[in-house]
Amino acid sequence: MTIRVARFGLVAALAAALGCDYGQPAPPPPPPPVTTAAPVTLPPTTSATPSTSAKAPPGTIAPSVPRTTPLPAGNLRDLAGRYLESDGIGGWRTSEKAATELEKLGPEAAGGLLPLLADQQVEVRRGAAFFLLGSFDPNEPAHVSGFTALLDDADRTIRGIGLSAVRQMHSPDQAAAVPRLAAMLDPAREDKAPNRESVARLLGGLKSDASAAIEKLASAAAADPAASVRSACLIALAQIATPDQGSSLVAKGLADQDPAVRLVAAVRLRQLGAASAPASKNLAAALADSDSRVRAAAAETLVKIGKPAVSDITGQLATDSLDARKLALYCLTKIGPDAKEAGPMVEKCLADSDADVKKLAAAALASMRGK
Repeated sequence: MTIRVARFGLVAALAAALGCDYGQPAPPPPPPPVTTAAPVTLPPTTSATPSTSAKAPPGTIAPSVPRTTPLPAGNLRDLAGRYLESDGIGGWRTSEKAATELEKLGPEAAGGLLPLLADQQVEVRRGAAFFLLGSFDPNEPAHVSGFTALLDDADRTIRGIGLSAVRQMHSPDQAAAVPRLAAMLDPAREDKAPNRESVARLLGGLKSDASAAIEKLASAAAADPAASVRSACLIALAQIATPDQGSSLVAKGLADQDPAVRLVAAVRLRQLGAASAPASKNLAAALADSDSRVRAAAAETLVKIGKPAVSDITGQLATDSLDARKLALYCLTKIGPDAKEAGPMVEKCLADSDADVKKLAAAALASMRGK
């Protein structure tokens, strides 16, 4: 379900920042809200002091300066709670009346809304978060802490808004949010697959700074119900973990039920090259994969691994899979003299029932002998 926004300038900009459907697709959209939401207490945030800046556009959080006449907190809370309203078909739209009233309050409104990101009432948090996202400043600690805390919210729309803000943060602040981001990989907590996929990609971009999320990523790569999420987690593991650790974790994806996920695993291991040696057994088994692209990527990787993979490659010469036998002989031919330990098994292939296997076996023996 997509948040539907009224057609006027400020709201359109905010919808675009959040990734809402406002005339054109913008991946990934924020998740729809839960139908019922109990009050949730979020970690306290540092509030920005309202300021006077007549030239600042509505929705802009202005620098903190003393103000003699504070904005009425109760009025702001009421406006935030009314800022998003049901569209009658399970989605949300912006209340033009509430938005107009907030604009009339000027730039001070944004500063006064910041503390409401931690309000007890879900409607207030949701409205304040949506309004403030358009003016989020990654250089302001109060903004960073306030929006990061939204990742813990019980309401998935609010978590989606928090995730949109975290994407805009500087790397150190994103790294500090890793435990909260990793928690969102659990489908029981974050039921919106595009959000889980987005989290995995964000973690992968942090590389070693996201090492604390490896366990969660590995679990999601193996068990997430969405193939796109499993693929994103495999990519993230290859980016975050050390080559040896990463190859072992990514190799598990070669057994995935979805060929697209298996291909992601095979390609990532191919990119790791010789560092994929710990995965040679899985790669050798993938020579019999039903997807030709997976088989080809596995064979290329085994050749790059070379001698350490010879034993696992040789084991495929006795398989019932014709593709596996052919590719195993191809790999041994490419490895050459370093594969000479496979000689006795290759010689048996000279009596194979398939003519191509016999030819490949002869070529492999010649290559092993340096001819």
